[in-house]
Parts: sequence; C-alpha cells; structure tokens
Amino acid sequence: MASSIDCFMEMDYEKSQYFINHYKVVMNINLNLLKSEMLVLKNCLPSNYNHDIIKDTCKEPAFPNVYKMLQVALTIPVSSATCERSFSSMRRLKNWLRASMEQQRFTDLAILNIERDVVNKITSSEILEKYSTSNRKIILV
Repeated sequence: MASSIDCFMEMDYEKSQYFINHYKVVMNINLNLLKSEMLVLKNCLPSNYNHDIIKDTCKEPAFPNVYKMLQVALTIPVSSATCERSFSSMRRLKNWLRASMEQQRFTDLAILNIERDVVNKITSSEILEKYSTSNRKIILV
C-alpha cells in the first residue's frame, strides 16, 4: 500500500492502481476522470515538485477526484510503526516486577510511555499546581 501511495503522489496512475482500487468505491471516484485529472495535474507541476506544491496546485474545484484521493493518501498511516512501538512499550512495562499490577495502572503507564513526547514537556511545577488546586479526597482535621 505504501509504495502505491508513493506512486499516486508522483501522479503515476498505472503504478498506483492498488491504492486507487482500494478506495474508489468509498470515495465515489470516477476512474476515467481521475486518470485524466492526474495527467493534467502532472503536466501542471514542475519537474522537481514536493507534497507542498501538490497541495497548493491541486484544488478541489479543478481536480475533485485527485483532491479526494490526496486527502486519503495524506491521512492514512503508511506503516504500523506506532502499533509496534506500543507493543514494545507494553513488554517493557509489564515485566516480572509489575506482573501483579491492576489493569488501570498498567493502562495509565502505557499511555504515559506511548505519549512520552507530550509527557516530557510537562514540568513538575505544572503537576504540583494541578494537584494543589484539586479537591482533597481525605479531610484532614
């Protein structure tokens, strides 16, 4: 699928058939119009174009079928790296020391590990501020 999407981004109709046939029904694509639009768009693009130039050149009114397929091509994941990274994190988290932990704690730790880019940006003072403004669960006398 990934190589077929790359071929689509290069406006190569023949080599991107797998991607096109997979989404043509869902996206309500006319194949003859798509082929024509891809040919016209390829002729409008400079020889050394990139994704930003395609995005700026391909407008919906002029190329409706290519526009729909570009939306799909740019939004679907092209690999399972995120899923594989999640399972790798799970193996590290659920080691023999933590084998007896509750499921909710394990889920929370997994989310923290997977979203570590966001977590690393949070400072300890932000955590303390949030904790200090929350309601107490135990009433101290």
